Amino acid sequence: MTTLGKTLFITLSLAALIGGTLLLRSKPEPERAPVGQLSPAQMAELHPAPKAVEPPKAAPAPDAGQISEPPEPDLEDGSGS
Repeated sequence: MTTLGKTLFITLSLAALIGGTLLLRSKPEPERAPVGQLSPAQMAELHPAPKAVEPPKAAPAPDAGQISEPPEPDLEDGSGS
């Protein structure tokens, strides 16, 4: 190979390398699209109306004449039964 042939080979190899690099490089990220606004109907679908809170029910007052004993605790004796 002559000097001219070697020079052309190296030049074409570098051109192919640079061209391939430019073809395969990562593309710049596209600009972000503007965020759209939701209509009130769409917002209602996302967040349903809160449920009405029921007032607490009053518990009946215990009679003064009735004395209730505390329930006996259910203790295990360690025998497994």
